Amino acid sequence: MENPLSFRTNEYGNVIRTSRILHNWALRFALNRINGNPEKDHIENLKGASIYATPAIPIEVDYEFTTFHPFPEAPQMLKTPENLTPGSRKSYQGDYTILHFKEVVRVGSTFRFAVASAEPLEKELIITYGGKQTLQRVILEDADITEPEPIKGVIHHPINPLDFPDSVQLKNAFQHTIPPSPLFEGTADRTFNGRWIKRGVNKYVVPPSW
Repeated sequence: MENPLSFRTNEYGNVIRTSRILHNWALRFALNRINGNPEKDHIENLKGASIYATPAIPIEVDYEFTTFHPFPEAPQMLKTPENLTPGSRKSYQGDYTILHFKEVVRVGSTFRFAVASAEPLEKELIITYGGKQTLQRVILEDADITEPEPIKGVIHHPINPLDFPDSVQLKNAFQHTIPPSPLFEGTADRTFNGRWIKRGVNKYVVPPSW
């Protein structure tokens, strides 16, 4: 991480904690430099994007606390500010409003994920990521093996089933509840079409079209 990273994940009272796993849809928006159309869902916004990314898992991650004012980060209020009375604006923006706290990912934390692209990529990318669109650095290394084949067996890396054209069924699955769509890891007892990307001892599953 080049900057502290925060985004909407788990909330405990007035504490919001950033997940230790980074959702792959957010990574795909960042890597493809897509400014999403709010009138469309995530799959529509990402349609035709040339770069695919798996969810990112933590390698070495630390957290730090930061405070934030709830008003600027409440989109339902910012969409219709004309509906707020002066009194309600003051109640949110006043000097004595109780602040919320975020556990954000500390600078220097590292994650690992796989990237597949329909076009050549630079070995080092700077992307904007997270609720504050902070700058983050991505270092790319060539895969040892990429194999298009039916996927079956244990999948040790989280996947987003909505990215795959086939129905993905996992048993003994663990669900990572991360908005806007949960991620899963487990054992595929029925084959589905995909592609293995292997780097050292690490194996990743990506959709077959990349």
